[in-house]
Amino acid sequence: MPLRLRPGVVLVDKHESRSGIPEHLTSLGASVRLTHLEVGDYMLPGDILVERKTVRDFVSSLLDGRLFEQAVNLSSSSRNPTILIEGDWREVLAESGVREEALWGALASLGYDFKLTILHTPGPLETAKLLYVVSRRTEGEEIRVKPKRKKGGLEELQVEVVSSLPGVGPTRARRLLENLGSVRAIFNADPGQLSRAGGIPYEISLAIHRLINTRYGEPPPRDSQRRINHF
Repeated sequence: MPLRLRPGVVLVDKHESRSGIPEHLTSLGASVRLTHLEVGDYMLPGDILVERKTVRDFVSSLLDGRLFEQAVNLSSSSRNPTILIEGDWREVLAESGVREEALWGALASLGYDFKLTILHTPGPLETAKLLYVVSRRTEGEEIRVKPKRKKGGLEELQVEVVSSLPGVGPTRARRLLENLGSVRAIFNADPGQLSRAGGIPYEISLAIHRLINTRYGEPPPRDSQRRINHF
């Protein structure tokens, strides 16, 4: 059954219960439902899936390689994947030793390559206010459904299938199909081939390769324990 959420309803992962945000949401007038979300921390009407990270969490996940795996999961689970970053950058950057260029590069990659919406708030109260406003944006009942497939021939369908991969989109999908020849060839390609054929950043190609080749129900391999100050 599709997930039906009315405006003002916010699904909150149980791990967020100690953040203070659910209480703030309730006081603002939101209908809060604590549940277990497989991906993300908040589900809002309009198939908006939000992963909340403090600045410290964000920098930590950037350093240990989890950030882009989480981006793949978000973009694969929602039509409107969102990362909400909470707190002050300056203090955490000074403590972590991460270069500002690496931070801005990671944010740019999340936005342009993974097609994530990126939001920022100073603290939990402001986070709750923002989530509440977003939850009220739609009129009437929202139903989570897949977008209608456009009518077209085999080529259009091939582009649609490849475009569904995280960080690809129609332009890169056509480039991959032109250079590799078929959907099967794309799915069988290694990360280096995907990067060269599609003009795709290697981190995204690696994430796509994991998505295609990781056995269902098993955690992805932990081979990304490296800093990404090269952005």
